[in-house]
Amino acid sequence: MAGIGFELRRILQRKSYLAIAEAYGYAGLVSSGPWLLSIFGILLVGFLAVGEQSAREPVIQFQVSVTYLIATSLIFTGPLQLLFTRYIADMLFARQARSVVTILLTMLVVAIFPGALFAAAVLFFFFGGTPILYQILMGIAFVELCGVWILTIMGTSLKDYKALVIGYLLAYALVVGLGLPLGRQYGLDGYLFAFALGQLVLLLGLGVLVIRQFPGFLQWPAHRANRLFWSLSLVGAAFNLAVWVDKFWFWFYPSTSAAVIGPLRASPIYDVPIFLSYLLIVPGLAVFLFRLETDFVEAYDAYNRAIVEGGTYGELRSAKLGMILATRAGLWDIAKIQGITVLLAFAFTKPLLALLGYSESYARIFQFDVVGVSLQLLLMSLLNVYFYLDLRSRSVLLTVMFLLGNFFFTWATLWFGPFFYGLGFLGALFVADVLGLYLLAWDLRRIDYLTFVRAR
Repeated sequence: MAGIGFELRRILQRKSYLAIAEAYGYAGLVSSGPWLLSIFGILLVGFLAVGEQSAREPVIQFQVSVTYLIATSLIFTGPLQLLFTRYIADMLFARQARSVVTILLTMLVVAIFPGALFAAAVLFFFFGGTPILYQILMGIAFVELCGVWILTIMGTSLKDYKALVIGYLLAYALVVGLGLPLGRQYGLDGYLFAFALGQLVLLLGLGVLVIRQFPGFLQWPAHRANRLFWSLSLVGAAFNLAVWVDKFWFWFYPSTSAAVIGPLRASPIYDVPIFLSYLLIVPGLAVFLFRLETDFVEAYDAYNRAIVEGGTYGELRSAKLGMILATRAGLWDIAKIQGITVLLAFAFTKPLLALLGYSESYARIFQFDVVGVSLQLLLMSLLNVYFYLDLRSRSVLLTVMFLLGNFFFTWATLWFGPFFYGLGFLGALFVADVLGLYLLAWDLRRIDYLTFVRAR
């Protein structure tokens, strides 16, 4: 994420309130732009098409199908995302930028070919009762999404964030613009064809964006110059699975779900509140990215310079204190902004639901979920600090705890009844965050020992 740090610091050099507002806006656009465009694109198709009664069922089937495609492709590629991102970062540090394209192509092959086999097996065994064209389009879209997630992760390491957001904007504009006429004529298959075509355009566009940034082609890195940190695969897999496990519980629990198409099910009582909740973390995401890539990174760099350049003990302690204070300030700012967002969401829950045309019965679950996604943002902040500190075992512990907690707590809330729906997700993140804050405070206090003495 070094690219956005450079851009944010360039904006802040103007030293004005307008520059600060621009920096926060830029951070918010970069951190949430791609997935917001994805969500709004899919919703816009439904909003514009659902006016026709005959289109209601195909639109619902389309939206549910795309939700499963996104969830499963994220989980499937989760083990690769952090693993190869760290590997490429190490190559860039070792001045082997000419090997990046080769490793990127390797990442895509590792993601796409097993993804194609996985999609074929799932469609063959579980989607036998659905139309063959639907199965083909689902398989193609799944494979494309696997590639898109890999390239999106790489795209965030570049400085050209505007091109990244524009790529998503064009792709989902195509999904909406082509999906509406095709959907009216061909139903579900038309919508899925437009989605698959949009993902293909996005995949090719991101590929060009990334490849043009790095010189060289088909050049392998020097022998033993880098190594893979397999614990990052576990972090990526556990985090992506943890984010979705509560949704899968509600989708397949008989009393909270309904069949949509083939084996796919949906849970309106849970899907609507959790979706609305995720839209409300955009302010927190902006603050998170801004603080992480400016104050914390500057303090972190100062600490490392004091080590590498042979600073005095006093300089080292001063840099350490600066890093601790930057971490505290960043987490506190995130807590304040997201806390205000949560209070506003609680105060205006009923008017918001009424404005969007949803029943007040969603109110309590929505409030639980708003707190839950805010705690998820805090966990993401803790994990990113640990990534910088290279304390991978801590990241594994927190993500696995989130996964296990969300699995068992959500199961418990389903067993206890509707009043507790949403508390499983919230409770799992609360436990993981409390442990993460305690461990981070402890680790920052003894960062000298972890830097100089701990065996790597």
